[in-house]
Amino acid sequence: MSEFFTPLLTWIGENPFWAGLAVFVVAFSESVAIVGLLIPGVVMMFGFGALIATGILEFWPVFWWAVAGAVVGDGLSFWLGRHFQERLQGFWPFSRHPATLERGIDFFQRFGGKSVALGRFFGPVRAIIPLVAGMLGMSPPRFVVANVLSALVWAPAYLLPGIVFGASLELASEVAFRLVALMLLLLFLAWLLFILARTLFRLIQPHATTLVQWGFEWGQMHRGFRSISSSLADPNHPEARGLAFLATLLLLATLLFVLITGIVLDGSLTKQGDLLLYSTLQSLRTPWGDQLMVLFTGLGDLGSILLIALGIAILLLIQGHRRAFYYLIAATAFGLLAPLLLKYSLRIPRPPNAPDFLGPWSFPSAHVLRSVTLYGFVSIMIARTLVREWRWFPYSIAALAIGAVSLSRLYLGVHWATDILASLTLGVAWIALLGIAYYRHVEAETQITALILTTLLLLLIGGGYGWFHAAERSTGFQRKPEIVHLSPEDWQRGNSALPRFRSDIFGHKDHPLNIQLAGDQGLLVSRLRQRGWEEAEMLGWNNILRLLTPRAQLTSLPVPPQVHDARHEELVMVKQLTEQQRLLLRLWPTALRLAPDELEISIGNVTLQKAETVIGMLTIPRTIHQFERPVELLRQELGESGAGIDLATGSVIRLQLRPGSD
Repeated sequence: MSEFFTPLLTWIGENPFWAGLAVFVVAFSESVAIVGLLIPGVVMMFGFGALIATGILEFWPVFWWAVAGAVVGDGLSFWLGRHFQERLQGFWPFSRHPATLERGIDFFQRFGGKSVALGRFFGPVRAIIPLVAGMLGMSPPRFVVANVLSALVWAPAYLLPGIVFGASLELASEVAFRLVALMLLLLFLAWLLFILARTLFRLIQPHATTLVQWGFEWGQMHRGFRSISSSLADPNHPEARGLAFLATLLLLATLLFVLITGIVLDGSLTKQGDLLLYSTLQSLRTPWGDQLMVLFTGLGDLGSILLIALGIAILLLIQGHRRAFYYLIAATAFGLLAPLLLKYSLRIPRPPNAPDFLGPWSFPSAHVLRSVTLYGFVSIMIARTLVREWRWFPYSIAALAIGAVSLSRLYLGVHWATDILASLTLGVAWIALLGIAYYRHVEAETQITALILTTLLLLLIGGGYGWFHAAERSTGFQRKPEIVHLSPEDWQRGNSALPRFRSDIFGHKDHPLNIQLAGDQGLLVSRLRQRGWEEAEMLGWNNILRLLTPRAQLTSLPVPPQVHDARHEELVMVKQLTEQQRLLLRLWPTALRLAPDELEISIGNVTLQKAETVIGMLTIPRTIHQFERPVELLRQELGESGAGIDLATGSVIRLQLRPGSD
């Protein structure tokens, strides 16, 4: 992937005119009537903003190219409207989709001349309003003023999100590209789950009635199923559409659960897929990613589920909704009991290196099943009170919460993908069954606002607790490698399995690990302090706002942590060389021990760092990709720091520091 993007980005940086022309074409196309309906201008402007943040493009040229393209595009649309006027209704696509033009006419008639400025920021009418303004006879001078002024606001408004995102990626890439990849994956999955839930609801609901009608008629022909089909799939029920949707989910989820369980018990079809996804997600592990995923997994923790279920149950009892209370208890209890029964019945082992404090059995995931049954049933209660067109929304929100829990269990390496799929299908089948009975036997909630606010409040309480304890809890999910002993001779000769470069998701060898320490880190800290070094202030939530200081001095900026082997450094020392350049020493722990004294071996590097300002709003401490000079500087300082240090030089500096070596 990088082999394609690196030359492309280099070409863009070396050809600013053509890059600017591309911005003009995108802004122009996004503004022209009809064409603008097909061009993903928002996405492309977002991308240009990200390129500005990375320094490949400059802000002001891109800004003026975008303004020019938007003004010319709207101007052309306005001219087309004045020229063709009412004849536009006979042109494609308005002849096939007249509602598109009618929507623009309604918008213009509602807001008048202001619609030219307002419409530029509303996707559904973005490329239609200038056309309508010309068609309905808006005066050209008035249109030009609105066109230019709105373009001056539109360009930075569409570029700014990309700039912020690109700046965030710049900072994240300094910390770990794995974190960048994880955040992109999260954004994509969140978008996908939201769209999928909405699409699934809109796809199933219109056609589910036919399926349930068939099931009802089939059940009526078989004496043993008459009562069941009548209670679950009566097409004459006043809420037949909602029942049809839930009945279809019940049928599909049950079949999928049975299929997945059979495949898992066989074990031959899914093993490679499970291992591939497991290895891929483990390659994305970072300490900050671990903390985020521990926060997500907390949404399915037993304590969180019980807290939310108890709070909603009390609310239902206070409101007098006893039947709804019973269904809520049934949904929650199933999520608590079913995983225990299935885990100890099927005895599917967890992935390797799973934490010891978890049970030995993996299938299904209790966290995911608890989340599906509770959040899914609450979404059914809320959706029932909404108009049909908006019932997909609570389902989508529940899907986001459940998806976050599911991804966290996979990322933390405590479940296989098949565990998650089975939990999702089993949970959906159960809440669909409960939902059908709930629709038939319980009146819709009358105080739905209280239910929504209670659920959100309890989620915030649980999330707040998880936020403050995420770092502490994430340590329990870190891998614990097996200790390996190494002889002093092999270590000094470099005959060890220690890596030579900091691990990167793409395997790039651009951060050499040129420092190895065996022994007492405290002695190294003491010697470096004598030479003007000090322990670095690391970047965190308490000081991240300092990066927003334009042209900040490097001395005032915290050090962004870096990742090697899914861990942050255990020691970071810094020495200021100039106002805008400093020397950094980083050390990470390893599983190697130097025999016979069991001295711990750490590995790290020494680098130079400078401050880079992104579009005058964000100052990032950036590693200078030149590693020979900092190694030589450190070698000189260690050689002058006094006796008692066994120093081996070469391509790698190896230090052996023993207690009492002073």
